[in-house]
Amino acid sequence: MSSTQLRSSSSSVLLWCGALIAVFGAFTALYALALVVQGAWLGAVIVAVLGLAVVAVGAVLFLLARRAVARVDARGVSWCTMLGARGFVPWEQVQQVIVPEMSEPGDAVLLRRWDGSVVPVAALRKTQSAESTRAHVWYRTAGSAVIAAHQQWLAQHGRR
Repeated sequence: MSSTQLRSSSSSVLLWCGALIAVFGAFTALYALALVVQGAWLGAVIVAVLGLAVVAVGAVLFLLARRAVARVDARGVSWCTMLGARGFVPWEQVQQVIVPEMSEPGDAVLLRRWDGSVVPVAALRKTQSAESTRAHVWYRTAGSAVIAAHQQWLAQHGRR
């Protein structure tokens, strides 16, 4: 089984926004060189500091958005949110994968363990599509990928 990386559409947008903000900040900081050539030293320092601050904001946004991902591989499901702790559940502990619809309880893809406990995969949160009250296509696709990986693991290890 190959490793599948699942990233929400909103974190992908934040990823690109962070990168664009950092590039904008870099060009702003480079403008300080033009001010130095013109002899406006104070303006150059202010613009350089402002540009570097914008680069830092963009880099932080990029890194936080890059961190928010779920991975499905032969060992199990691992995930991390932008600011939360990392999580991992091996396939040996998973009895069932549940992908709740918008009207059903649960706010994310759920992993029901053999001991009866339920673990939500925080990086695979329910999102509503803009055109309807149904779950977003990305969420349903991500849930299907986790279900398929779990079924493949069960088939390989002779469990049902």
